[in-house]
Order: sequence, then structure tokens, then C-alpha cells
Amino acid sequence: MNCIVVHYSEIGLKGKNRGFFEHKLVSNIRLALKGLGSLKVSRLHGRILISLGRNREAKGIGERLLKVPGVSYFAFALSAGRDLAGIKKSLAAAAKKEKLKTFAISTMRSDKRFRLTSREINEALGDFIGKKHGWRVNLSKPDMTFFVEVTEQGAFVYTEKIRGLGGLPVTSSGRLLSLISGGIDSPVAAFEMFRRGCSVIFVHFHNQTGQRDIVKDKVDKIVKALSEYQPSTKLYMVPFGDLQKGIIMHIPARYRMIVYRRVMFAIANRIAQREGALGFVTGDSVGQVASQTLENLNVIYEKAGFPVFSPLIGRNKEEIVSIAKDIGTYELSILPYSDCCSFLVAPHPETKGRIEDIRKLEAGLDLDRLVEDALKESELKKY
Repeated sequence: MNCIVVHYSEIGLKGKNRGFFEHKLVSNIRLALKGLGSLKVSRLHGRILISLGRNREAKGIGERLLKVPGVSYFAFALSAGRDLAGIKKSLAAAAKKEKLKTFAISTMRSDKRFRLTSREINEALGDFIGKKHGWRVNLSKPDMTFFVEVTEQGAFVYTEKIRGLGGLPVTSSGRLLSLISGGIDSPVAAFEMFRRGCSVIFVHFHNQTGQRDIVKDKVDKIVKALSEYQPSTKLYMVPFGDLQKGIIMHIPARYRMIVYRRVMFAIANRIAQREGALGFVTGDSVGQVASQTLENLNVIYEKAGFPVFSPLIGRNKEEIVSIAKDIGTYELSILPYSDCCSFLVAPHPETKGRIEDIRKLEAGLDLDRLVEDALKESELKKY
């Protein structure tokens, strides 16, 4: 195989903006493959071509392409000329080491100037390979399908389509701020927004306890795993010790989780302004915990100065865990630790908070000063 043919899906529906999204995807692929040798990434009509040259890192290239949002599927292919003889030559090379009884040919012809139709190409190539190897054509359940793409820039032959993440290329839809905990849900929520073309900056609130370094290390590993899905990543580590003390001193236990999350948004608002973010992403799922009832979410989100996106809002835990395993964050998320929330959970938390009550309770906090202090002591990491 001397090249990789990359296909997208949604980008093809973007009309006059298609070029913008294609450019973003090509740029992201180049960044994802950086360090894997001299690879040429170029745009073709309706697809992207990666010329391997002398590169032998096929496995490494495939593993990285699997983590590039916007890629619908890709295939390791042999390039051929723009005539039937060239296609036959590449097809013979692809079939050379195979031991089959049945096969099929599936041609996609985007170059309508090619003298044969897709059906005629299938018939000609099927007859050629059948006679050469003694294999039978079986269109319903073949041992192997040989795929042929005929484009304006040449033809390509391959035997396997490798499914990618799909969606849109990261950075094509703007920037969000993720309020990431060390749990299972928030990393999955960030990943879902990657697939919608959003770049994500992460903010984590940590306790100043004996477990601080353990927690920071865990979150660092989670964000590092997520950084494989976008070109560049930032993580803000915000200390929550003084704010936590203030909440415990002035807020009744049943309301603490609601106030805690509102204060978290107050700090995140400032970071979002600094970073030019257009919204927040959270791992909220309706009814999963007490703070995620519809009433409480309305009260909590009222403190956000930007739209709040919760892509997991209708998912159950089993679905979220399944995605976490697929993207490589689950094993990190279940490592034991104590986050800010665990210190604020009451035996019987409020499930139907009212904004009037919460605002009265918050009046006892010196919120502006506490927010400023937390921001001054925050740390920024880049990946």
C-alpha cells in the first residue's frame, strides 16, 4: 500500500463552506501525523489523500487517524493510473497474496469523464480477477470485497474501510470551556463536543488537602488522553480550598452542592472571557445525581455567563461508560480520589432549589474576593 484515502461525511453537505471544513480537516490530520515521517496530505475532490512515500509506520498512522474528528473512514490503498490497465495492475497486486473462494468488486467513480461506468468497471475487473485466480464472484456475501475509486486525480484500490470518528474537524465550530472533574462523565462530554468541531479548554477545581497532588495527577492524565483528539489543549487547575471553607461556613448543607457549582461557573466565566470561549460543556445527565434535577440545573446554569452545553443530558450511565472505555478515559476516571464535591455532599441534598433562596444564601459570601484569589492561584498547563 502506498497511500491512504480518507473520506468525510458531514463536510460534504456544507455547500459553499465546504472548503473551510476540508482545510481544517487537512490541517488537523497533518498535526495528528506529525513525527511519523515524510507524509504528504492533500485534498482531492470529496476525499483527502495521504501519500506514504517510503513511510513504513502504517500502524501508527492508522491509530492516529482513528482519533481525528471529521474522518468518516479511511483505507490503506494502492494508487493506480487513470486507465483500466493501471487499475488492473493495482488490483492484481492487492489480490496477489489473498487466498479466497469468492470476491466482489465495488467501484465508486467520481470522474464522470472516465470512459466506463461503475458497473462496467466492476464487470471488467471481476472478469479479470476471476480468470486470473479462479475465484467466483459473490455479490451478497463475498470472502473479500475489492474497492475501487476512480477520481480526476487517479484511481485507488483497497480491501478494507476503517471506520473513523465522523463528525466535524476540531476548531471548525468555535471554542468551549469544559468544567472537568476526575469522574467518568465530563471527559466523555468534552469528547462529544470534539466530534461537533469544538475545541475545548479544561478547568478543574481541586481541594488543598493531602490528596491534592494525587487528584491533580489524575486529572492531568485524563486531559492528556483527551488531548489526542484535538491539536492543542490547555488545562486550568483552580484551587478551591478557601471557597470551600466559605461555603461550608455560610451555606446550609442541603444547598452546598448547588452553591458550589454556581461559584464554579462564576470563576469559569472569567476564564472563558480570557480565552475567547463561546460556551461551557458539562457532563450533566438529567436525574443522575441530586444536583442534576431540572430545577437544580436551572438554578446552577443561571450563574453561567455563556451558554451551557450538556451533550450527555439524555444518556444513561451505561452508555456513558461505554464511550469512556472507547476513548481511553474510563480506567483513569475510576482511579480513587476525593474531589471538591465529595466534601460538600449532604445526606439529604436539595433537589428542587429555588433561585430566590440561593441568592439570599450567597449574599453571606465575599464572592468577588474569593473568585479573584482563586484565579490568582490557578495554574495553567499546555499539552
